[in-house]
Amino acid sequence: MSELLLKKAEALVNKCTAHTRESGLTFDWVMALTDELGYPSASMISASRADGMNWIAFCTGLNANKPNRARKDPRACVYLFESKSYSGISLTGQVEIITDSETKRRMWYDELKDHFNGPDDDGFCVMLFKPEHYNIFIEYQNISGDF
Repeated sequence: MSELLLKKAEALVNKCTAHTRESGLTFDWVMALTDELGYPSASMISASRADGMNWIAFCTGLNANKPNRARKDPRACVYLFESKSYSGISLTGQVEIITDSETKRRMWYDELKDHFNGPDDDGFCVMLFKPEHYNIFIEYQNISGDF
């Protein structure tokens, strides 16, 4: 049973990114990092791409709060909530800030042009999140574990 729920969670993660968005899904991503005072701080963020539970890429400004906090403490939690199915996927792991041109071009999506001058903008970066632990609620069943 838990193997099946984990596969469903992985499929949902893959469907809820800017590059793979499926119509009819209503979802939100939240990322929590440690703030300057040592407290957890959560905010919404959009996922660009995902490789199931191996990694999830988020795009943001290089000097924004999230990358600055991740540089100080790379531990993070991301939460995906899909309201139509009332599913929630909480993943904890590590974030890496990536600024190489190839990765930035691969993760770029059109909505980012409202904030950046393209994927080669020096102020644009990718936050690559690699999950280590999960807590998943799908179909009114809960599973948790380590990857």
